Order: sequence, then C-alpha cells, then structure tokens
Amino acid sequence: MNQQTWIENMKNRAADLRTMVFTYGVVSLGLLYVVVSEVADDDRLAVAAMIALVGILALVWNDSAMADLSAGVEDMDEEVSASAMGRNFAKAPFVMFRVLNLVVILGIAVTQLIALYN
Repeated sequence: MNQQTWIENMKNRAADLRTMVFTYGVVSLGLLYVVVSEVADDDRLAVAAMIALVGILALVWNDSAMADLSAGVEDMDEEVSASAMGRNFAKAPFVMFRVLNLVVILGIAVTQLIALYN
C-alpha cells in the first residue's frame, strides 16, 4: 500500500471512530433523558429496542474501525514504523481498546435498561 493511501485510510477510520463515539454519546444521553422521564408501560419495549439497537450499531461500528486501525500497524512503511510515533503506534493495546469498547457500551445499555424497567 502506498503511503498516501495508508494515511487516508487511517484518517478515515479514525474519523469514523470519532463520529460514532460522539453520535453514541449524544443518542445515549437522549435515551437516558427518555428513560428518566417516566416512560409509559406501552412504550418501554420500543425504548428498550432502541437502547439495544443503538448499542449494537455502536459496537459493530467502533469495533470495525478499531480493527482497521490495528491492521494499519502492519501496513506502515519503513519510515513511519521507524519513527517514535510509529513505534508507539505499533505498541498500542488495540485488543484492550476493543474490549473496553464492548464493556462500556454494554455497561451503558444494561444501566439504561435497568433504569427503564425499575
């Protein structure tokens, strides 16, 4: 892969990750507002489905972006991989980031569902 293509791919996937983190944060806050606003019993299933579906979307989107960023380590050219930033990037704990993504999104969804049904 040539250097410019690699840079563009990394920039695009990092932008995807930033976009979904922001979007998920805003939507989760909106759903939290709905949950604490005394949802009618008839509407609880719809809100629960929204919580689950938004969480699944965020999980898949974020995980795929992190997987591509992690794969980008192998595609670094010699100049980038020899730089201090390249060496640091190669040591990034992407597996931990992906697990943390799962734990945080599941934690938010479970917390919202508990609040919804209590």
